[in-house]
Amino acid sequence: MNSEDDFGGFTWPGHSGSAAGLTVGIIGAQGRMGAWLRRLLEPAVGRLLTADVRSEPATPQWVASCQMIILAVPVDAVERVMEQIGPHTDPEGVVVDISSLKQVPLASMLAHARGEVVGAHPLFGPGADSLKDQVVFLSEGRGRRWLTWLKRFLRNQGARPVVMAPERHDQLMAQVQTMRHLLLYAFGWSLMKMGYSPEEDGDISGPWFRELLSLLARQSVQPAELYADLALNNPGGLDAVRTLLQGLGSMVTALEGKDRGALVSTMEEVGAFIKNSRSALCA
Repeated sequence: MNSEDDFGGFTWPGHSGSAAGLTVGIIGAQGRMGAWLRRLLEPAVGRLLTADVRSEPATPQWVASCQMIILAVPVDAVERVMEQIGPHTDPEGVVVDISSLKQVPLASMLAHARGEVVGAHPLFGPGADSLKDQVVFLSEGRGRRWLTWLKRFLRNQGARPVVMAPERHDQLMAQVQTMRHLLLYAFGWSLMKMGYSPEEDGDISGPWFRELLSLLARQSVQPAELYADLALNNPGGLDAVRTLLQGLGSMVTALEGKDRGALVSTMEEVGAFIKNSRSALCA
């Protein structure tokens, strides 16, 4: 049986993680992450081709000329793109998507691609200066040769590749993305309804509260459609938000009943959970 670092005779694009001589195509190159990938890969690969769903469609000839195709498109566009390009993909090549969810895109790529398939999720935005110290999730779809090569390439770029099953990835993203996104929007909606004024009250609200406002402000820079699509397409998103609502509901019940003991008990339980995890959180 081959080890993780054994390519089983796979000699292209090489054992070193180098991309020299490799032809890479990016579909969605005019988007923010697509443009970021273009800047990253242009000096590293042998040939970089770009296409965009709206203005530069990927022709069959364009698709067939690429050993690696990266889909930098919204998660709900992956199926449509794969239906178009799948029959023309290189049987010895790979299709990689970089969306924030993995189960749905992987299913589409597996159904239509002729070669290997890898799911990827860069856990950062297009404002990152480089891949150094950045987490990039990888999910195995079909084949291990390109997955192994991608891990080596990412490590050579200073990134931290983390291989994770697509189901586990999406479950984690329901917690760290969907729940966080909607929590911050609910926080902002509540402030808006209660008449809070960031201009008048921001300077006298305290640093911790201003940090929450800052997180909401940074989140709001991105299009709302992005967060809506992530929430709607994540199989675990609804359960995550329901659990959050249960937590808030228990606190509402305690406040309505003037139940100090229930509030303290909940706070102490959460405090113990965080205290036991502090070494991991502070690492």
